[in-house]
Amino acid sequence: MPSFRLETALHVRERLEMLYQKALAEQVKVEQQYRDKKQLMEETLNHHHKDLDDAKTQGVTINQLLMGDRFQERIERQLELTQDQLNEQLDIVELKRHELTVATQKKRVLEILKEKEIKKFRDETERLERLEVDEIAQNLRRYSYN
Repeated sequence: MPSFRLETALHVRERLEMLYQKALAEQVKVEQQYRDKKQLMEETLNHHHKDLDDAKTQGVTINQLLMGDRFQERIERQLELTQDQLNEQLDIVELKRHELTVATQKKRVLEILKEKEIKKFRDETERLERLEVDEIAQNLRRYSYN
């Protein structure tokens, strides 16, 4: 069977697809890190609110309230920053997914062309074999009558 004339291009597309898969996996990992960081900050903020409520029942000084308020503001700013970073990361992940989809589609086009070429070759081979068998059968018939 002859080799597929675009075999090199197909291999390049396969390697590109693998690279895009790797890039997507890395970006999804970064996204998960941002999600984990955001969750940790939310838990910290919730814990702070609980501690503040407990402190109110036991008595708290103005300095402690001011320190708690500044802590809460820092955590909220960090939480907002982390949410912005997460949103940017989600955009990057979506872009990487799109790149992977395009690369997969391009690879699939070449795979379909290869499959069609193989089918065409097989069909032509079968046609030639049938012609040869038919010719042999005609020759046998012709010689068997003589």
